[in-house]
Amino acid sequence: MELHQLRYFVAVAESGGFSKAARRCYVAQPSLSQQIIKLEQELGQQLFERLGRRIALTEAGSALLPRARLVLREAEGIKSGIVEDVEAGVGTLSAGLIPTIAPYLLPGALKRFYAGYPPARIMLQENLTDVLVRGIVTLEIEVAIMSLPVENSLIATEPLFDDPLYLALSPGHELVRAREIRARDLKNVPFIALDEDHCLGEQINNFCYERQINPEVVCRTWNLSTIQHCVSFGNGVSLVPLMMVLTDTSNTCTYRPIKGRSPRRTVVAAWHRDRTPSRLAREFVGMVKDEYASLLERAK
Repeated sequence: MELHQLRYFVAVAESGGFSKAARRCYVAQPSLSQQIIKLEQELGQQLFERLGRRIALTEAGSALLPRARLVLREAEGIKSGIVEDVEAGVGTLSAGLIPTIAPYLLPGALKRFYAGYPPARIMLQENLTDVLVRGIVTLEIEVAIMSLPVENSLIATEPLFDDPLYLALSPGHELVRAREIRARDLKNVPFIALDEDHCLGEQINNFCYERQINPEVVCRTWNLSTIQHCVSFGNGVSLVPLMMVLTDTSNTCTYRPIKGRSPRRTVVAAWHRDRTPSRLAREFVGMVKDEYASLLERAK
């Protein structure tokens, strides 16, 4: 039994004839009649008495009519209900962020997300790029916020913004008094480095290599907050993302831009190339982007 058969049956019953029902349903009368016959055969009951040009419902037809109308209403309700749920944000989003982004953008983005879509749930994972990429490939994660490069042919990306890297210094460091700081000024300066397993750590290494800087690494850590503490105690200097600078309220470090072709990373949204991001995924990505823009605006 198919929905279009029930729709044709109701049309015949309400219009009083096969010709009128066919016009109402925008189908040829022979096609409509054939579907009614198939429905009768499946039910094992005759549904209409054919009285010349007129028709009348049989007892079986009279019994089916309210049931058919109910089924059609329910089917239409499913369609409209899905649209309403999508518009309201009903559903669950699985999202990931790398550790050098999550602490700075996630709190504000989550606040925006739940304010906009109260019925929604979000399953979050904070992890390294390689782990998030595997989650996307295995469909455990729908969308992730990370930085380029993403070297996997199954991953599609959308650039969101560029995040410059600033030099973090202790307030008493001699470079604080410099009018401008260039990459060459970092040579032979004790440096606190982020582990290369972080994409940001690798990006900083590449920046130093390209400019023939070989900083003296006195500490290597997994955590940007550890870098911040070590810098504030005068252990060395480091390069940190602007989003960290904009959210640092401790006033224990001084931050300066690098003059010239300054280091920066491109933050992207990533998803499986064969998977269309859901409405919730698109909205979440937009809120992450908006949160970064808000940080910049508040810093003016």
